[in-house]
Amino acid sequence: MAVLCSNCSGRLIFNPASQKLECAACGSMFSPEDVSDSMADVHSKYYDTRVYTCAHCGAEVVTSDTEVSTFCVYCGNPAINFSRIAKEYRPDGLIPFKITKEEALSRVKSKFLKNPIIPKEVKRKAVPENIRGIYVPYWIINARFTEASYISGDVEYDECKEKWFFQRAGNCNFKNMPIDGSNILNDSVSMKLEPYYFDAAVDFDEDYLNGFYSNISDMSYSDLRSSAAFRCHDFFSKESLKTVIADNRMVEDTVYWIDIQDDPLYLMLPVWFFTFIYKGEPHTILINGQTGKVVGTMPWEKKRIMSVFWSTFFLVLAVMTALFFGIVFNLGGLENLYNLLIVIILIVASGVFTSGIVGLNKIMKNIKLTKEEDIFRFVKKRQA
Repeated sequence: MAVLCSNCSGRLIFNPASQKLECAACGSMFSPEDVSDSMADVHSKYYDTRVYTCAHCGAEVVTSDTEVSTFCVYCGNPAINFSRIAKEYRPDGLIPFKITKEEALSRVKSKFLKNPIIPKEVKRKAVPENIRGIYVPYWIINARFTEASYISGDVEYDECKEKWFFQRAGNCNFKNMPIDGSNILNDSVSMKLEPYYFDAAVDFDEDYLNGFYSNISDMSYSDLRSSAAFRCHDFFSKESLKTVIADNRMVEDTVYWIDIQDDPLYLMLPVWFFTFIYKGEPHTILINGQTGKVVGTMPWEKKRIMSVFWSTFFLVLAVMTALFFGIVFNLGGLENLYNLLIVIILIVASGVFTSGIVGLNKIMKNIKLTKEEDIFRFVKKRQA
């Protein structure tokens, strides 16, 4: 499905910055809609792709002839081989890449790589060659959802706390809800990439794929319905818990039902993958190809964290020691000022410590998503 320039026969690549197909040889630019397809009748339902399979994680990606596959966009392993040419079902539409590779890399650098605790080895991997764009399949659905929940919570009654139970039931309509259509991509990660703005979607044209990877939906209708029901349930449960005035609120039991309205819309959405291997483990940072939102986190050097911690600790200790001796020896009659400074330092130190714990927990959660929680369901893909 390689598209050639009508002026010099060079290959055309889609440029997110200009939203045009550009010829690397002569610089000519064309709108994807203006590039004719001599096989339009044959491709009315299917389009040609080149399929690559990773020998390490078993993932499959499809590309146009204009993208040379050098490593797996999922796990970063270089052991990826061309396996076959295939015809894939044509999606209803797609959202073109708006963020360029350079912009995606710049956003990763500004968010992570200025931090001194990030290993230098990782910083050296932040180069354009390690970023690949992939169109991820999504199903866009409208649904009617109904749920009834049994919620428990601790309520203070007669100067003691008792466990009370509450019932919540209702229904709601969901419109244009995106459901990740690939079993490879972890739903927790794909949801963090949102939002996507569907008013920018265009009718599917494989010319937009030139220069990018793409993936196909491997989800059955039953899988789609289950994923949609779980996502609606998660939203409904959180909103239901907000209506219960109690401590330690918990959904004890629930029953729910979803009815998908109309036919789901099959769209391809743009994602940049920054993949690298650090200490033998794959790490992947994802960037929303439309908005530039960055998802994931970086590994850090424990030695540098401890160095910053102990430096801060001894600095605070030294200041408090100086203030203490200032009070003991009544230097200048500033006892009240010293006491105030000590209180301020203790409050600030406590706040910094608490923020540090919260931030560390958030980082650990993101690393789990990025690495240890199997961002991509490799085992499931191998068994498929």
